[in-house]
Amino acid sequence: MDFPSALAILASPGGHAVPRAEAESIVQAVVNDPSRGIQALCHALECDGSRRLAAVLLSTAAARHWSVLGNDAKAAMRQRTLAALSRAEDRAEMRALVHAADILASRSADDGSPWHELLPALDDAAKSARATHREAAVLLLGSIVESTGAHMNDHHAALVALFAAHLDDPGWEVQQVATRALGTTALALQRRGDFLVVADLLPRILAACVDAAARRLDRSDDEGVAVATEAIAAAASVDSDAAFGPDASLLPRVVDVLVGVGTDPRLCLDGRARAAAFDALGCLAASHPGLLDEPRPTAAAVGAGTAGTTVTAVTAPTTTLADEIMPRLCAAAAAAGVDFTAAGRAEGEAESGGYAAAARSTLRRFSLHLPPAVVLPHVVAPLDAALIAGAAPSPGALACLAAVTEGCASDLAEDPIASNVIAAVAAAMESTDPASKVAAALAFKELAEHAGHALTELFSHAVIPTLVAAISLAVEHETEGGRGDAAESFVAPTHAAASALCANFGSDEIAPALPGVIPPLLGGALGGWRRGDGARGVHPPIRVPPRTNPRARARCLDTLERFAHAAAWEFEPFASDVVAALATLATTNGGGGGGGTDDRDDEGVAAVRFRALAAMATVIAAVGEESAPPGAVDSILSSATLALSAGSSEDAVARECAFRCFGRLATVLERSLAPWLGGAIAAAAATLAAAAEAAEAAGFQRAVSTGGFNESIAAAEALGALVNSCGFATRPHLAVALAALGRAASSPSSPVALRVASARSLEFSLRPLEESDGGGGGDGDGYEKSAPGDGDGDGDGDAAAAAARDLAAETVALLARLVTEDEEPEVALAAATSLEESASAAGRLGAAAAAATAAAAASALLDGSARCQAGLAEGEGGEDGEDAGTVFFDLEDQARRLKKSLG
Repeated sequence: MDFPSALAILASPGGHAVPRAEAESIVQAVVNDPSRGIQALCHALECDGSRRLAAVLLSTAAARHWSVLGNDAKAAMRQRTLAALSRAEDRAEMRALVHAADILASRSADDGSPWHELLPALDDAAKSARATHREAAVLLLGSIVESTGAHMNDHHAALVALFAAHLDDPGWEVQQVATRALGTTALALQRRGDFLVVADLLPRILAACVDAAARRLDRSDDEGVAVATEAIAAAASVDSDAAFGPDASLLPRVVDVLVGVGTDPRLCLDGRARAAAFDALGCLAASHPGLLDEPRPTAAAVGAGTAGTTVTAVTAPTTTLADEIMPRLCAAAAAAGVDFTAAGRAEGEAESGGYAAAARSTLRRFSLHLPPAVVLPHVVAPLDAALIAGAAPSPGALACLAAVTEGCASDLAEDPIASNVIAAVAAAMESTDPASKVAAALAFKELAEHAGHALTELFSHAVIPTLVAAISLAVEHETEGGRGDAAESFVAPTHAAASALCANFGSDEIAPALPGVIPPLLGGALGGWRRGDGARGVHPPIRVPPRTNPRARARCLDTLERFAHAAAWEFEPFASDVVAALATLATTNGGGGGGGTDDRDDEGVAAVRFRALAAMATVIAAVGEESAPPGAVDSILSSATLALSAGSSEDAVARECAFRCFGRLATVLERSLAPWLGGAIAAAAATLAAAAEAAEAAGFQRAVSTGGFNESIAAAEALGALVNSCGFATRPHLAVALAALGRAASSPSSPVALRVASARSLEFSLRPLEESDGGGGGDGDGYEKSAPGDGDGDGDGDAAAAAARDLAAETVALLARLVTEDEEPEVALAAATSLEESASAAGRLGAAAAAATAAAAASALLDGSARCQAGLAEGEGGEDGEDAGTVFFDLEDQARRLKKSLG
């Protein structure tokens, strides 16, 4: 079989397996051979039946072999590709040839072998009477504008004129590719960065695309409007106000068309056009917030004064474009609530697609880039109106609140807005409308995550009752609603909100919630709960069979553990009953099947037992070992050790809980945990090593399962707790522990949360090196300090001191590298926090150079922060949100504290 025959077989649909396999082998061999392949593919471009496949293969071969081809081979490819493009009639074939020509143009531009014939040929084709020729020419010109970069700078003005002229082309497809090409050119102009060129060409692009969108809107051409609107979005994302012409005179027209497209009922409700319009508005908010918020006279007021007077643009009442956009944006964002059919996503964040979801995304961008005073009144007004009317807010109004919470978190926590917002959320949670309940849970989660600190500090009187009601409803939903989509969409964000609030409440602040949340959480963990069950106390009986499925029971246990950890000593009145109930649960292997399992259950009944053990350990750590029944602590440690020695990948939840048990109990058992330390530290180090190897193998794809991810974090936290609390007893294992934490913290492929946990666990990791083998209590912290050279006179003490200094210096050096070189700000912040204590400890151990290393890291961090702030001032910030911005400020503050502590 020769190459043309093999290519023809592959280009034909169907056929027998054996000939196709032989044909694939022949074609692959030819394509891999630059001396034969390029010539064979160029000849194949002349064959009608296999031209498309030949173009695809030529793209691959040219990209692969370009550097080894001679000038004659390159010229032949260019000439044959243009000739084939001139003959193409089939659209798929034409697009394959355009892609091949784009590859050739890009490679030619890069290596300095210009394709002189290309632009004249495309200019002629763009004027052709044949629509396919015009389409191919415009499509290829738009592609090479992007792929060849600065090589097309001299042609930008001519291309903008050519593309704009083809917006009125008789061929619909030509109009579409010309519109997309204008958007591509707008982005190329931004990369070019020439202000005068931007000021000249971008207004032309925007005006042409806006007019095209308006014309296509009049024809109810959904696809055409979508393409024009996406091009507007590309042009609007250019961060130069010159894009809108002198005095931004074009901007009102742009806004009017975008808002009109986004809200026009003639277009498909959930089609591309309306969503693209809201996305374009979001681009405006991100790139030009100042223009949107700039006061301007109202058009109706100018010239409309009373008799004998004229109102001028100077004296007319003013408004802003943002004020005009916000009411219609909020109306669109509130038009659809939550789609229950999508339940089960991460933390229950299930919402509808289409224009309503796009509007909410744009609303979020407005809240991130415009002043809260511009955004919040439109969002809060429907909530206030519902409260005044004694009704629950609509799901859409709550969805708007969730969308703006991140950007407006600080203002949402100011009186009286916060009280009204929380009251509205609480009213919706008690509503009989499932959509309102789910929307309230999602809004409550956003408030807890982004405004939790202010809400718990200033409005705990309102937050506590809402939290108690939410937990009660969530457990009741899981008991009665089973796996219903609506129940899951409510339950998952409610537990996430509780988790975030527990992280922000102080122990005494969260105490009022405990009587209300412990009965439902404990009851849900034991098998089922209804709100009437709370009257029987915190120790409801186990029902057989339990009504709640294993995943729900595990979730209740996890949230109960978070409350115990946050409450600390405030949990003491409930500790005995809770530990007794959990001990019963831990010895029954999780109870019955309770609702069975399905594909969404990621935890079975066996995992409930280990969740119970972890919760027991947390309660004991919070209030003391005396709260546990006799033998309970040894039972927990034995079970945890057994789980860590099992070694099965299916036991990730068990190992995660086992690490949590060791980490929690370390704080109360301290040196008495010594018999268990070797196995626990070795298991944690092995888990972190396996996680690092898996992450490095996966690269940027990071195919890490949820179980493995949580297990690794628990292992890192356990290592930190064991080293910090158990002191001298960990010395034989300290090098292993520090090496494991250091590798996990510095692995760029590992998940950020794991790296942060590892870096944080290094904070007090040098304590064992300062402690003597004499028990606790020396300085009130549970350990005694020893001089670096303490020993028995035979030189072993000096050797140990030298080893301790080296280990301390290595730890400080690692943290300093993370502070100054790591690209993840959260990791750098965690490392900077740990560096302060580690550097001090290293100094006490005699590692004098460590302090200089830490001080240099702090100085470098402050210099980097100054450069970052300068970049932000020049508009280089991204869309990471308010929370991400605070990380940089915290990092800067920590660097100052570090420098001060080091003198």
